[in-house]
Amino acid sequence: MTTCKSCGAPIVWIESPKHKWIPCDEGLIPYQEDRSGKEAVVTQRGEIIRCRLTFDGEPTGMGRMAHWATCPNADRHRRRSR
Repeated sequence: MTTCKSCGAPIVWIESPKHKWIPCDEGLIPYQEDRSGKEAVVTQRGEIIRCRLTFDGEPTGMGRMAHWATCPNADRHRRRSR
């Protein structure tokens, strides 16, 4: 596990199916898959799923938030378009 260079939060790296590494927040969160959902989670297999976060009821699965969605300094690390 590493930490974010900007905010110091713990980061877990998950490899996507396209072999790109996604920085994610440490904790697992329950979600209900919903293609029209406002949130997105990264699964343990590295897939990004549109969903509704749920803390009651029956979750579809457990995932992690991508750290770029929660980091207060995420704009510092975005690549600029050419």
